[in-house]
Amino acid sequence: MAVGGVVEEVTERIAFQIASGRLKAGDGLPSIRKLAAEHGVTLSRIQQVIERLTAAGFVEPRHGVGVIVRDIRLYGGVETWRYLFRFSGTLPDLTVENVREILEHLHLFYQVSFRRLADSPAAVDPAPARRALHQLELLARTEPVRAADVHQGVLQILRTVHASLGGRITLGLLNTMGAMLGEVPDVLEALYADPAEHVWFWNEIVTSWETRDPDRARAALDVLDDWHGRALQRLRDRLAAASARPS
Repeated sequence: MAVGGVVEEVTERIAFQIASGRLKAGDGLPSIRKLAAEHGVTLSRIQQVIERLTAAGFVEPRHGVGVIVRDIRLYGGVETWRYLFRFSGTLPDLTVENVREILEHLHLFYQVSFRRLADSPAAVDPAPARRALHQLELLARTEPVRAADVHQGVLQILRTVHASLGGRITLGLLNTMGAMLGEVPDVLEALYADPAEHVWFWNEIVTSWETRDPDRARAALDVLDDWHGRALQRLRDRLAAASARPS
């Protein structure tokens, strides 16, 4: 195996131990020599593993103390989440919880964006969002419909809406969350089980923007909690079925 492959494999192995709770926040990792012996790699590669774990927010080297496991729920960042999503098959409950949090943040994003549009509907042109919605409609009618394509179509609408409103930082976070969701096929299949629902939702939002009818958008936003709840249940079912299949 190539050097990068070995380093990444060991990094994922230790990250999984942290994510699963086998290594807890505040625990110290074994010495570099012990880690190298345990994983059958050289000292230099273990140094690279520690660097990757540090960059991903799983551990923190402390002078005179050693390498300490961090509380990933408190201090984990984007790279931490990327690793956590890779463990969807073995840590399904954690995956569902992470997706739930992302959906909650998206819901907040929708609400904030709607308020800004409702405050000054004439100040922002809805035409780019309508064009992006048209592309989503085409994707939803193309057989076979691929969840990954629908996901990209929805993300493009979100990008056009937020680009119209401004705010590069939020747009960057949106792109990051979208990319993380896209890394797990079971997540996409659960979220986009019915592409027509997404077409309907975004048509309601864009039409309310075009017609300056905030009540129409509010009615669409009101269904999100139930919609997301059903998507999370589908995800639980898919991950449970996957874990029950023989490896």
